[in-house]
Amino acid sequence: MSTTYLNTKSRGIAKTVAEFSKQDGQSNREFREFINEQVVKHRKEGMDVFKSPRPGDDQKNE
Repeated sequence: MSTTYLNTKSRGIAKTVAEFSKQDGQSNREFREFINEQVVKHRKEGMDVFKSPRPGDDQKNE
């Protein structure tokens, strides 16, 4: 199963804003389009997010 994280970077530390997993039966194209929509949505809310295959630095200690 594929997981994509939306992270934001502040003072050199990446923080995870959201985590999305590909659903069963969802095509790669549908998943990519969904993630891109989420990035646009978060940026409209004023958050400078980027897609990442890894969680942010704040998630590594959990």
